[in-house]
Amino acid sequence: MGARGPKPKHPALKLVGKRAADALGKTTGRIRRGLPDCPRELTGEAAAEWLHLAEVLHDAGTLAVTDRGILAAYCLAVQDLLAARAEIERVGRWIEEVQQSSTGNIVGKKVCEHPAVKMIDRASARIQKLGAALGLNPEARSRQEGFGAPEAPKENAVVAIRERIQAARR
Repeated sequence: MGARGPKPKHPALKLVGKRAADALGKTTGRIRRGLPDCPRELTGEAAAEWLHLAEVLHDAGTLAVTDRGILAAYCLAVQDLLAARAEIERVGRWIEEVQQSSTGNIVGKKVCEHPAVKMIDRASARIQKLGAALGLNPEARSRQEGFGAPEAPKENAVVAIRERIQAARR
């Protein structure tokens, strides 16, 4: 059974909400926001995913320097998913497996699912779990109040009409 209750908010969003005034008086250990360095071990698709995702999360203000490990794990899961998908496209979803007797004699062949199919399932589950922790899926974003780029202030219709009237009088 999973954890009960709502998931905790992202640390960058702790002060957003009804009790912001109460929270301002408390001192908490704040994690420094910033863009972590890409690990040298990430190559190919994982490194490309890091460059893209780190920039997006940094621009949104939800990335901290301590998120390096979880972001790297996410990028590796994406790379695993893409590699498994490429293998299935190359070989096919189904493979023939040789059946042997207990003495080692070949008795026939059996058609079974390619092991890369399970790799796709596992990588997809890791992507979903790690993505939720990073705020990458719609459900996780809906739990983070105030998430996203700041909206442009809406123009006040009354002020706009008044300005047009004053400009027409000139």
